[in-house]
Formats: sequence, C-alpha cells, structure tokens
Amino acid sequence: MQVIDEISSSTLMECGFSLAKGEHSASEQGPKTPFPPVSGSSSYESSIDTLIQDQTRLKTQFTNVKGALAEEKELNAKRHEDLLAILAALIAKLSPPPP
Repeated sequence: MQVIDEISSSTLMECGFSLAKGEHSASEQGPKTPFPPVSGSSSYESSIDTLIQDQTRLKTQFTNVKGALAEEKELNAKRHEDLLAILAALIAKLSPPPP
C-alpha cells in the first residue's frame, strides 16, 4: 500500500513516520506511541470536565484577543488619520503659492 501526503515533514515526524524518497513500505513507519489505558468512567468524566474547562478558558482568551484586536484596529485607524492630516498640512506648507 502506498500513501502520499502533502503534510510538512515535521508533522509527519511528530506522527511517528520517517520520510523516504522513492518506494514506500510499511517498515518505514517509526515507533508507535502507546495510548494510555482507559480505566473507569471517573477518568473519562474527569477528562471531559478538563476538556470543557479548557474550552471555556480558550473561549474567554479568544474573546479577550478579539477585543484587543478591535482596540488596536481603532488606534491604528486614528494614527492613520493623524498621519494623513500631518502630511496634508506639510504638503500645503511646502507647496509654492499658485501664480
């Protein structure tokens, strides 16, 4: 079986695959990462709770970043207007008077 993928080499290396030119074989796959055993349902529930907490934290961080980005956009727009006004004043000052 031959699988060709356009993923970057670092991604493939992290997944346990080694890259080789030419013919590919099953022996080219690197060491396999063992999955931790699934114990009782309490472990599963705590994993779900952790995922929910992480998702909530990430949503909060995302909202904060969006707010900061909006503030930055407003500040940049104001700076842009100020620079245009300064340039217009400078051009008017340096332009010779009309004949």
